[in-house]
Amino acid sequence: MNRIDHINKITTYAARFVLEVEGFNATNQYHINIHAESFLIPVLNETFGIKLENLNSTQKRNYPAIDLADFENRVAFQITSTADFEKITRTIDTFFKYNLDEQFDILYIYIITHKKEKYNKSKLTELIPEGFTFDINEHILDKDNLLKKINGISSTPKLHAIAKIFEHEFSDVQIQTRQQKFVSGYLSTETESILPNLLRVTFPTALYKAELNITDEPSIIANVNEYLISNNRKAIKSMKKSKLIKHALRMKSVYSMEWVTYENCIYTFVDLSIPTEPMLQILDPGTIERFESDEFYETNEDYKKIFKHLLRNTLTAFCRTKQIEWFGPREIFRFANNSKVPNQKKLKWKGKKEATKTVIFEMLNKKEKHIICYRSLAFRTSFLDLDKEWFLVLNPTWSFTNPGGYNESRFEADYMSGIKRMENNGAVCNYFRFFSYYFTHVDLFSQEYQYLKLHPVEPLTISPKLEETTWNPAKVPTKKGKALEAELQLDTELSDNTLFE
Repeated sequence: MNRIDHINKITTYAARFVLEVEGFNATNQYHINIHAESFLIPVLNETFGIKLENLNSTQKRNYPAIDLADFENRVAFQITSTADFEKITRTIDTFFKYNLDEQFDILYIYIITHKKEKYNKSKLTELIPEGFTFDINEHILDKDNLLKKINGISSTPKLHAIAKIFEHEFSDVQIQTRQQKFVSGYLSTETESILPNLLRVTFPTALYKAELNITDEPSIIANVNEYLISNNRKAIKSMKKSKLIKHALRMKSVYSMEWVTYENCIYTFVDLSIPTEPMLQILDPGTIERFESDEFYETNEDYKKIFKHLLRNTLTAFCRTKQIEWFGPREIFRFANNSKVPNQKKLKWKGKKEATKTVIFEMLNKKEKHIICYRSLAFRTSFLDLDKEWFLVLNPTWSFTNPGGYNESRFEADYMSGIKRMENNGAVCNYFRFFSYYFTHVDLFSQEYQYLKLHPVEPLTISPKLEETTWNPAKVPTKKGKALEAELQLDTELSDNTLFE
Protein backbone atom coordinates (compact mmCIF):
# COMPACT_ATOMS: atom_id res chain seq x y z
CA MET A 1 0.00 0.00 0.00
CA ASN A 2 1.47 3.36 -1.01
CA ARG A 3 1.57 6.69 0.79
CA ILE A 4 -1.64 8.05 -0.79
CA ASP A 5 -3.61 4.98 0.29
CA HIS A 6 -2.49 5.48 3.90
CA ILE A 7 -3.44 9.17 3.80
CA ASN A 8 -6.89 8.37 2.36
CA LYS A 9 -7.54 5.76 5.05
CA ILE A 10 -6.48 8.14 7.82
CA THR A 11 -8.70 10.91 6.40
CA THR A 12 -11.73 8.61 6.25
CA TYR A 13 -11.36 7.29 9.79
CA ALA A 14 -10.54 10.74 11.20
CA ALA A 15 -13.89 11.99 9.87
CA ARG A 16 -15.64 9.01 11.52
CA PHE A 17 -13.91 9.90 14.77
CA VAL A 18 -15.40 13.41 14.76
CA LEU A 19 -18.87 12.18 13.78
CA GLU A 20 -18.88 9.60 16.57
CA VAL A 21 -17.87 12.17 19.19
CA GLU A 22 -20.52 14.62 17.99
CA GLY A 23 -23.16 11.88 17.96
CA PHE A 24 -22.54 10.77 21.52
CA ASN A 25 -22.15 14.33 22.85
CA ALA A 26 -25.45 15.31 21.23
CA THR A 27 -27.18 12.79 23.53
CA ASN A 28 -25.22 13.98 26.59
CA GLN A 29 -22.91 10.96 26.58
CA TYR A 30 -19.36 12.16 27.17
CA HIS A 31 -17.54 8.92 27.93
CA ILE A 32 -16.23 8.92 24.37
CA ASN A 33 -14.27 12.10 25.20
CA ILE A 34 -12.33 10.23 27.88
CA HIS A 35 -11.69 7.38 25.46
CA ALA A 36 -10.47 9.91 22.88
CA GLU A 37 -7.60 10.96 25.18
CA SER A 38 -6.21 7.42 25.22
CA PHE A 39 -6.74 6.92 21.48
CA LEU A 40 -5.01 10.17 20.56
CA ILE A 41 -1.81 9.42 22.49
CA PRO A 42 -0.23 7.06 19.90
CA VAL A 43 -1.51 9.22 17.00
CA LEU A 44 -0.02 12.41 18.43
CA ASN A 45 3.19 10.64 19.41
CA GLU A 46 3.71 9.39 15.85
CA THR A 47 2.70 12.71 14.29
CA PHE A 48 4.73 15.03 16.53
CA GLY A 49 7.56 12.65 17.40
CA ILE A 50 6.94 12.89 21.15
CA LYS A 51 6.15 10.58 24.10
CA LEU A 52 2.85 11.63 25.63
CA GLU A 53 1.29 10.00 28.66
CA ASN A 54 -2.24 10.23 30.06
CA LEU A 55 -1.87 12.26 33.26
CA ASN A 56 -5.14 10.95 34.71
CA SER A 57 -3.66 7.46 34.74
CA THR A 58 0.04 8.01 35.42
CA GLN A 59 0.31 10.99 37.76
CA LYS A 60 -0.72 11.40 41.40
CA ARG A 61 -0.57 15.17 41.10
CA ASN A 62 -3.57 16.95 39.65
CA TYR A 63 -2.88 18.86 36.39
CA PRO A 64 -6.08 20.90 36.05
CA ALA A 65 -5.39 22.47 32.63
CA ILE A 66 -3.96 19.54 30.66
CA ASP A 67 -4.70 15.87 29.95
CA LEU A 68 -1.62 14.57 28.13
CA ALA A 69 2.03 15.45 28.61
CA ASP A 70 5.57 14.64 27.53
CA PHE A 71 7.78 15.71 30.42
CA GLU A 72 10.99 14.98 28.57
CA ASN A 73 10.16 17.18 25.56
CA ARG A 74 8.13 19.61 27.74
CA VAL A 75 4.97 19.38 25.62
CA ALA A 76 1.40 19.37 27.03
CA PHE A 77 -2.04 18.81 25.47
CA GLN A 78 -5.54 19.70 26.58
CA ILE A 79 -8.11 17.43 24.88
CA THR A 80 -11.65 18.81 24.68
CA SER A 81 -14.83 18.67 22.64
CA THR A 82 -15.66 22.27 23.59
CA ALA A 83 -14.48 24.75 20.98
CA ASP A 84 -15.78 28.05 22.36
CA PHE A 85 -13.50 30.94 23.22
CA GLU A 86 -14.28 30.72 26.94
CA LYS A 87 -12.93 27.17 27.10
CA ILE A 88 -9.71 28.25 25.38
CA THR A 89 -9.17 31.20 27.71
CA ARG A 90 -10.02 29.13 30.78
CA THR A 91 -7.48 26.48 29.80
CA ILE A 92 -4.75 29.04 29.22
CA ASP A 93 -5.56 30.95 32.39
CA THR A 94 -5.50 27.75 34.49
CA PHE A 95 -2.27 26.58 32.83
CA PHE A 96 -0.41 29.68 34.00
CA LYS A 97 -2.29 29.95 37.29
CA TYR A 98 -0.75 26.64 38.35
CA ASN A 99 2.68 27.59 36.90
CA LEU A 100 2.66 24.71 34.44
CA ASP A 101 4.84 26.82 32.14
CA GLU A 102 7.68 25.92 34.50
CA GLN A 103 7.34 22.29 33.36
CA PHE A 104 6.22 22.70 29.74
CA ASP A 105 7.40 24.93 26.91
CA ILE A 106 4.55 24.12 24.52
CA LEU A 107 0.80 23.93 25.14
CA TYR A 108 -1.55 22.50 22.52
CA ILE A 109 -5.34 22.56 22.76
CA TYR A 110 -6.79 19.74 20.66
CA ILE A 111 -10.52 20.00 19.88
CA ILE A 112 -11.93 16.59 19.00
CA THR A 113 -14.90 18.11 17.14
CA HIS A 114 -14.35 21.31 15.11
CA LYS A 115 -12.60 24.45 16.28
CA LYS A 116 -14.03 27.90 15.58
CA GLU A 117 -13.05 29.68 12.38
CA LYS A 118 -11.71 32.62 14.36
CA TYR A 119 -10.58 33.35 17.92
CA ASN A 120 -9.86 36.76 19.42
CA LYS A 121 -6.09 36.83 19.08
CA SER A 122 -5.57 40.07 21.00
CA LYS A 123 -7.47 38.83 24.06
CA LEU A 124 -5.59 35.55 24.08
CA THR A 125 -2.28 37.38 23.76
CA GLU A 126 -3.07 39.26 26.98
CA LEU A 127 -3.18 35.95 28.85
CA ILE A 128 0.23 34.76 27.64
CA PRO A 129 3.22 35.81 29.79
CA GLU A 130 6.27 37.20 28.09
CA GLY A 131 8.65 34.49 26.94
CA PHE A 132 5.98 31.83 26.33
CA THR A 133 4.83 31.18 22.78
CA PHE A 134 1.21 30.34 22.04
CA ASP A 135 0.06 30.82 18.47
CA ILE A 136 -3.66 30.49 17.69
CA ASN A 137 -3.05 28.95 14.28
CA GLU A 138 -0.36 26.54 15.46
CA HIS A 139 -1.39 25.56 18.97
CA ILE A 140 -5.18 25.25 18.71
CA LEU A 141 -5.78 22.07 16.71
CA ASP A 142 -8.61 19.97 15.37
CA LYS A 143 -8.95 17.13 12.87
CA ASP A 144 -8.06 19.29 9.87
CA ASN A 145 -4.88 20.62 11.48
CA LEU A 146 -3.88 17.10 12.49
CA LEU A 147 -4.42 15.80 8.95
CA LYS A 148 -2.24 18.60 7.56
CA LYS A 149 0.58 17.60 9.87
CA ILE A 150 0.13 13.93 9.01
CA ASN A 151 0.14 14.78 5.31
CA GLY A 152 3.55 16.39 5.83
CA ILE A 153 5.07 13.14 7.10
CA SER A 154 7.39 11.66 4.46
CA SER A 155 7.94 8.31 6.15
CA THR A 156 5.59 5.66 4.67
CA PRO A 157 6.09 3.25 7.63
CA LYS A 158 5.04 6.02 10.03
CA LEU A 159 1.93 6.77 7.94
CA HIS A 160 1.15 3.06 7.91
CA ALA A 161 1.38 2.98 11.72
CA ILE A 162 -0.99 5.96 12.09
CA ALA A 163 -3.44 4.43 9.60
CA LYS A 164 -3.45 1.20 11.62
CA ILE A 165 -4.29 3.12 14.82
CA PHE A 166 -7.22 4.88 13.15
CA GLU A 167 -8.45 1.69 11.53
CA HIS A 168 -8.32 -0.21 14.80
CA GLU A 169 -10.44 2.39 16.59
CA PHE A 170 -12.90 3.45 13.88
CA SER A 171 -13.62 0.47 11.70
CA ASP A 172 -17.29 -0.45 11.24
CA VAL A 173 -16.97 -3.30 13.74
CA GLN A 174 -15.38 -1.11 16.42
CA ILE A 175 -17.96 1.66 16.11
CA GLN A 176 -20.90 -0.76 16.23
CA THR A 177 -19.44 -2.55 19.24
CA ARG A 178 -18.89 0.76 21.02
CA GLN A 179 -22.47 1.89 20.37
CA GLN A 180 -23.85 -1.37 21.75
CA LYS A 181 -21.69 -1.33 24.87
CA PHE A 182 -22.22 2.34 25.74
CA VAL A 183 -25.67 1.58 27.08
CA SER A 184 -24.42 -1.22 29.35
CA GLY A 185 -21.40 0.62 30.73
CA TYR A 186 -18.86 0.79 27.94
CA LEU A 187 -15.40 2.01 28.84
CA SER A 188 -15.58 0.19 32.15
CA THR A 189 -11.83 -0.35 31.73
CA GLU A 190 -11.25 3.40 31.53
CA THR A 191 -9.95 5.25 34.55
CA GLU A 192 -12.12 7.64 36.53
CA SER A 193 -11.21 10.56 38.78
CA ILE A 194 -12.86 10.45 42.19
CA LEU A 195 -12.85 12.91 45.07
CA PRO A 196 -11.89 11.34 48.40
CA ASN A 197 -13.11 13.38 51.36
CA LEU A 198 -9.50 14.11 52.32
CA LEU A 199 -7.71 17.45 52.46
CA ARG A 200 -3.95 17.32 52.83
CA VAL A 201 -2.71 19.12 55.94
CA THR A 202 0.64 20.75 56.60
CA PHE A 203 1.83 22.23 59.88
CA PRO A 204 5.01 23.68 61.43
CA THR A 205 8.07 21.45 61.31
CA ALA A 206 8.54 21.82 65.05
CA LEU A 207 6.43 21.85 68.22
CA TYR A 208 7.25 22.88 71.78
CA LYS A 209 6.71 21.48 75.25
CA ALA A 210 6.88 23.31 78.59
CA GLU A 211 5.77 22.67 82.16
CA LEU A 212 2.87 24.67 83.56
CA ASN A 213 3.55 27.32 86.19
CA ILE A 214 0.13 28.60 87.29
CA THR A 215 0.59 30.19 90.72
CA ASP A 216 -2.79 31.91 91.13
CA GLU A 217 -5.27 29.02 90.76
CA PRO A 218 -7.50 30.23 93.68
CA SER A 219 -7.89 33.68 92.11
CA ILE A 220 -8.72 32.13 88.74
CA ILE A 221 -11.48 29.98 90.27
CA ALA A 222 -12.75 33.01 92.22
CA ASN A 223 -12.92 35.01 88.99
CA VAL A 224 -14.89 32.23 87.29
CA ASN A 225 -17.28 31.93 90.25
CA GLU A 226 -17.94 35.65 90.19
CA TYR A 227 -19.12 35.27 86.59
CA LEU A 228 -21.20 32.16 87.35
CA ILE A 229 -22.97 33.68 90.34
CA SER A 230 -23.75 36.87 88.41
CA ASN A 231 -25.57 34.65 85.90
CA ASN A 232 -27.48 32.73 88.60
CA ARG A 233 -25.32 29.62 88.20
CA LYS A 234 -23.73 27.43 90.86
CA ALA A 235 -20.16 28.18 91.98
CA ILE A 236 -17.42 25.58 91.51
CA LYS A 237 -14.63 24.37 93.81
CA SER A 238 -12.21 23.16 91.14
CA MET A 239 -11.93 22.81 87.38
CA LYS A 240 -10.32 20.59 84.79
CA LYS A 241 -6.72 21.33 83.83
CA SER A 242 -7.61 22.44 80.29
CA LYS A 243 -10.27 24.88 81.53
CA LEU A 244 -7.92 26.20 84.19
CA ILE A 245 -5.28 26.92 81.54
CA LYS A 246 -7.84 28.59 79.26
CA HIS A 247 -9.05 30.90 82.04
CA ALA A 248 -5.50 31.60 83.21
CA LEU A 249 -4.60 32.74 79.70
CA ARG A 250 -7.76 34.83 79.34
CA MET A 251 -7.07 36.65 82.60
CA LYS A 252 -3.78 37.68 81.01
CA SER A 253 -5.57 38.67 77.76
CA VAL A 254 -4.17 35.69 75.87
CA TYR A 255 -6.71 33.87 73.68
CA SER A 256 -4.52 31.24 72.06
CA MET A 257 -6.15 27.83 71.45
CA GLU A 258 -3.25 26.14 69.66
CA TRP A 259 -2.16 23.94 72.55
CA VAL A 260 -2.92 20.70 74.36
CA THR A 261 -2.08 19.67 77.92
CA TYR A 262 -0.69 16.35 79.12
CA GLU A 263 0.87 15.47 82.50
CA ASN A 264 1.15 19.10 83.69
CA CYS A 265 2.80 20.18 80.43
CA ILE A 266 1.64 22.17 77.43
CA TYR A 267 2.38 21.04 73.85
CA THR A 268 1.99 23.64 71.12
CA PHE A 269 3.06 24.74 67.64
CA VAL A 270 3.56 28.24 69.06
CA ASP A 271 7.28 29.08 69.23
CA LEU A 272 7.96 29.18 72.97
CA SER A 273 11.62 30.05 72.39
CA ILE A 274 10.59 33.65 71.67
CA PRO A 275 11.00 35.54 74.99
CA THR A 276 8.02 37.81 74.31
CA GLU A 277 5.56 34.96 73.62
CA PRO A 278 2.47 35.73 75.81
CA MET A 279 1.85 32.05 76.69
CA LEU A 280 5.07 32.06 78.72
CA GLN A 281 3.18 33.93 81.47
CA ILE A 282 1.78 30.59 82.71
CA LEU A 283 4.79 28.39 81.81
CA ASP A 284 8.20 27.62 83.27
CA PRO A 285 10.71 28.95 80.67
CA GLY A 286 13.43 26.69 82.01
CA THR A 287 11.54 23.56 80.93
CA ILE A 288 10.98 24.43 77.28
CA GLU A 289 11.82 21.64 74.84
CA ARG A 290 11.70 21.68 71.04
CA PHE A 291 10.73 18.60 68.99
CA GLU A 292 10.69 17.92 65.27
CA SER A 293 7.02 17.29 64.47
CA ASP A 294 7.55 14.07 62.51
CA GLU A 295 9.92 12.63 65.11
CA PHE A 296 7.44 13.49 67.87
CA TYR A 297 4.36 11.73 66.49
CA GLU A 298 6.43 8.72 65.37
CA THR A 299 7.86 8.17 68.89
CA ASN A 300 4.95 6.05 70.22
CA GLU A 301 1.15 5.85 70.24
CA ASP A 302 0.79 8.18 73.24
CA TYR A 303 2.72 10.92 71.47
CA LYS A 304 0.68 10.37 68.31
CA LYS A 305 -2.54 10.83 70.33
CA ILE A 306 -1.13 14.07 71.78
CA PHE A 307 -0.22 15.22 68.29
CA LYS A 308 -3.69 14.46 66.87
CA HIS A 309 -5.28 16.33 69.79
CA LEU A 310 -3.01 19.29 69.07
CA LEU A 311 -4.04 19.20 65.41
CA ARG A 312 -7.71 19.20 66.43
CA ASN A 313 -7.29 22.18 68.74
CA THR A 314 -5.25 24.02 66.11
CA LEU A 315 -7.94 23.29 63.52
CA THR A 316 -10.50 24.77 65.93
CA ALA A 317 -8.48 28.00 66.10
CA PHE A 318 -8.12 28.03 62.30
CA CYS A 319 -11.87 27.49 61.82
CA ARG A 320 -12.63 30.48 64.03
CA THR A 321 -10.90 32.66 61.44
CA LYS A 322 -13.38 31.20 58.93
CA GLN A 323 -16.51 31.93 61.02
CA ILE A 324 -16.80 28.27 62.00
CA GLU A 325 -17.19 27.07 65.61
CA TRP A 326 -16.65 23.79 67.43
CA PHE A 327 -19.90 22.46 68.94
CA GLY A 328 -18.90 19.97 71.64
CA PRO A 329 -22.28 18.30 72.37
CA ARG A 330 -22.37 16.85 68.83
CA GLU A 331 -18.61 16.91 68.20
CA ILE A 332 -18.98 18.85 64.95
CA PHE A 333 -17.68 22.02 63.37
CA ARG A 334 -20.41 24.31 62.07
CA PHE A 335 -20.83 27.82 60.73
CA ALA A 336 -21.30 30.10 63.72
CA ASN A 337 -24.43 32.19 64.06
CA ASN A 338 -24.44 35.73 65.39
CA SER A 339 -24.46 35.32 69.18
CA LYS A 340 -26.38 38.55 69.76
CA VAL A 341 -28.72 38.66 66.76
CA PRO A 342 -29.04 35.18 65.20
CA ASN A 343 -29.98 35.28 61.54
CA GLN A 344 -29.53 33.65 58.17
CA LYS A 345 -25.95 33.82 56.87
CA LYS A 346 -24.64 33.92 53.30
CA LEU A 347 -21.00 33.93 52.27
CA LYS A 348 -19.36 35.05 49.05
CA TRP A 349 -16.89 32.51 47.72
CA LYS A 350 -15.15 31.66 44.49
CA GLY A 351 -14.75 28.31 42.81
CA LYS A 352 -14.92 28.34 39.04
CA LYS A 353 -16.77 31.63 39.33
CA GLU A 354 -17.93 33.95 42.08
CA ALA A 355 -21.05 32.77 43.90
CA THR A 356 -22.99 33.10 47.14
CA LYS A 357 -23.60 30.18 49.49
CA THR A 358 -26.17 30.15 52.27
CA VAL A 359 -24.45 28.45 55.19
CA ILE A 360 -27.12 29.15 57.83
CA PHE A 361 -30.80 28.84 56.83
CA GLU A 362 -33.82 30.16 58.70
CA MET A 363 -36.51 27.52 59.26
CA LEU A 364 -39.98 28.98 59.65
CA ASN A 365 -43.07 27.55 61.29
CA LYS A 366 -45.50 26.46 58.55
CA LYS A 367 -48.46 28.28 60.09
CA GLU A 368 -47.21 31.31 62.04
CA LYS A 369 -44.09 31.80 59.89
CA HIS A 370 -41.87 32.58 62.86
CA ILE A 371 -38.36 31.15 63.20
CA ILE A 372 -38.38 27.86 65.08
CA CYS A 373 -34.76 26.89 64.37
CA TYR A 374 -31.67 27.49 62.23
CA ARG A 375 -30.00 24.98 59.96
CA SER A 376 -26.20 25.38 59.77
CA LEU A 377 -23.83 23.71 57.33
CA ALA A 378 -21.41 21.60 59.38
CA PHE A 379 -18.87 18.79 59.22
CA ARG A 380 -17.24 16.08 61.30
CA THR A 381 -13.52 15.51 61.14
CA SER A 382 -10.67 13.24 62.03
CA PHE A 383 -6.97 13.24 61.15
CA LEU A 384 -5.28 10.50 59.19
CA ASP A 385 -1.57 9.98 58.56
CA LEU A 386 -0.60 8.11 55.39
CA ASP A 387 3.04 7.54 54.53
CA LYS A 388 4.26 10.60 56.49
CA GLU A 389 1.55 12.85 55.04
CA TRP A 390 -1.39 14.03 57.11
CA PHE A 391 -4.97 14.46 55.91
CA LEU A 392 -8.11 15.97 57.31
CA VAL A 393 -11.04 13.60 56.84
CA LEU A 394 -14.05 15.88 56.32
CA ASN A 395 -17.63 14.54 56.39
CA PRO A 396 -20.28 17.21 55.69
CA THR A 397 -23.43 17.27 57.79
CA TRP A 398 -25.96 19.76 59.25
CA SER A 399 -26.62 21.26 62.66
CA PHE A 400 -30.10 22.39 63.74
CA THR A 401 -30.15 24.99 66.51
CA ASN A 402 -32.88 26.66 68.51
CA PRO A 403 -33.83 30.30 67.72
CA GLY A 404 -30.96 31.46 69.94
CA GLY A 405 -28.57 30.14 67.29
CA TYR A 406 -26.36 27.94 69.50
CA ASN A 407 -28.05 25.19 71.51
CA GLU A 408 -29.35 22.11 69.75
CA SER A 409 -32.92 22.31 68.49
CA ARG A 410 -35.47 19.89 69.95
CA PHE A 411 -36.31 19.03 66.32
CA GLU A 412 -32.71 18.01 65.55
CA ALA A 413 -33.24 14.25 65.27
CA ASP A 414 -36.36 14.56 63.10
CA TYR A 415 -34.81 17.08 60.73
CA MET A 416 -31.58 15.08 60.41
CA SER A 417 -33.60 12.00 59.44
CA GLY A 418 -35.51 14.06 56.89
CA ILE A 419 -32.44 15.63 55.30
CA LYS A 420 -30.70 12.24 54.99
CA ARG A 421 -33.70 10.92 53.04
CA MET A 422 -33.58 13.89 50.68
CA GLU A 423 -29.86 14.27 49.95
CA ASN A 424 -27.86 11.95 47.71
CA ASN A 425 -24.11 11.33 47.41
CA GLY A 426 -23.78 14.11 44.83
CA ALA A 427 -25.11 16.73 47.25
CA VAL A 428 -22.74 15.63 50.02
CA CYS A 429 -19.85 15.64 47.54
CA ASN A 430 -20.67 19.23 46.55
CA TYR A 431 -20.67 20.32 50.20
CA PHE A 432 -17.22 18.79 50.54
CA ARG A 433 -16.05 20.58 47.38
CA PHE A 434 -17.39 23.85 48.80
CA PHE A 435 -15.49 23.36 52.07
CA SER A 436 -12.37 22.49 50.08
CA TYR A 437 -12.54 25.79 48.17
CA TYR A 438 -13.55 27.74 51.26
CA PHE A 439 -10.62 26.48 53.33
CA THR A 440 -7.93 26.62 50.64
CA HIS A 441 -8.79 29.65 48.49
CA VAL A 442 -6.26 32.44 48.99
CA ASP A 443 -6.55 35.95 47.61
CA LEU A 444 -4.67 39.21 48.08
CA PHE A 445 -6.67 40.04 51.20
CA SER A 446 -6.32 36.65 52.90
CA GLN A 447 -4.02 36.46 55.91
CA GLU A 448 -2.37 33.05 56.02
CA TYR A 449 -2.85 31.12 59.24
CA GLN A 450 0.64 30.13 60.38
CA TYR A 451 0.00 26.97 62.39
CA LEU A 452 -2.07 24.90 59.97
CA LYS A 453 -2.65 24.85 56.22
CA LEU A 454 -5.23 22.88 54.26
CA HIS A 455 -4.49 22.10 50.62
CA PRO A 456 -6.94 21.75 47.70
CA VAL A 457 -8.51 18.35 47.23
CA GLU A 458 -6.43 16.01 45.08
CA PRO A 459 -8.56 13.67 42.92
CA LEU A 460 -7.61 10.00 42.79
CA THR A 461 -7.82 7.79 39.73
CA ILE A 462 -9.55 4.42 39.82
CA SER A 463 -10.00 1.72 37.24
CA PRO A 464 -12.41 0.40 36.11
CA LYS A 465 -14.72 3.35 35.78
CA LEU A 466 -17.83 3.09 37.93
CA GLU A 467 -21.21 4.19 36.63
CA GLU A 468 -22.90 6.42 39.20
CA THR A 469 -26.39 5.14 38.32
CA THR A 470 -25.30 1.64 39.29
CA TRP A 471 -24.43 2.79 42.79
CA ASN A 472 -27.49 4.93 43.45
CA PRO A 473 -29.91 2.80 45.50
CA ALA A 474 -33.44 2.40 44.21
CA LYS A 475 -36.04 4.55 45.92
CA VAL A 476 -38.04 2.35 48.24
CA PRO A 477 -41.39 3.67 49.57
CA THR A 478 -41.18 4.34 53.30
CA LYS A 479 -43.66 5.20 55.98
CA LYS A 480 -44.23 8.87 56.48
CA GLY A 481 -42.21 10.30 59.32
CA LYS A 482 -43.33 12.63 62.04
CA ALA A 483 -45.04 15.79 60.79
CA LEU A 484 -42.54 18.63 61.07
CA GLU A 485 -43.41 22.16 62.09
CA ALA A 486 -41.15 23.64 59.41
CA GLU A 487 -40.85 22.54 55.80
CA LEU A 488 -37.48 20.95 55.09
CA GLN A 489 -36.09 22.32 51.82
CA LEU A 490 -33.36 20.61 49.80
CA ASP A 491 -30.26 22.81 49.45
CA THR A 492 -29.59 23.05 45.70
CA GLU A 493 -27.19 26.03 45.63
CA LEU A 494 -24.19 23.86 44.80
CA SER A 495 -25.88 21.53 42.31
CA ASP A 496 -24.67 23.61 39.35
CA ASN A 497 -21.35 22.05 38.32
CA THR A 498 -20.26 25.28 36.63
CA LEU A 499 -19.46 26.53 40.13
CA PHE A 500 -16.51 24.15 40.41
CA GLU A 501 -13.31 23.73 38.45
